Amino acid sequence: MATWQQLADAEPEMAALARELLDWIPIMYLATVRSDGSPRVHPVCPIFSDGRMYVAVAGGGRSAPSPKRFDLQRDGRYALHALPGKRDDECYLSGRARRVADERTRAAVTAAAGHTVHPEDWIFELDIERAMTAHWEKMRAPDTYAVRRFWPAP
Repeated sequence: MATWQQLADAEPEMAALARELLDWIPIMYLATVRSDGSPRVHPVCPIFSDGRMYVAVAGGGRSAPSPKRFDLQRDGRYALHALPGKRDDECYLSGRARRVADERTRAAVTAAAGHTVHPEDWIFELDIERAMTAHWEKMRAPDTYAVRRFWPAP
């Protein structure tokens, strides 16, 4: 498993594409594993703090608690996919999520969020096992093809 910074150091172009996609639309789709083994998909806004990537998951309060928080706590496996960019650019990450318990990290992530993180929200750090980026060449032409890059964490 690796941190966001380790991915960015090893594959700066891949990390730059991910950040570019998130600058355009700051949402990615998070897939988790339900208790019955089936997938669950929800939009999330990744948060970058201290070289690491996090998500805040609704814990109740003003809105209904998100069931994905229990998915991640029970079985930390996740897949994260960005909305396609202008050339149908893609970014996909997968790995394991770990709930953040310490207040210092929680405060740093909350400050870095760029959106409201409520006190009852659960914060998870996303460790990265694999990353993939892709874009399409010769779009809308007979010889259209995907150019994909893969990175397995060391």
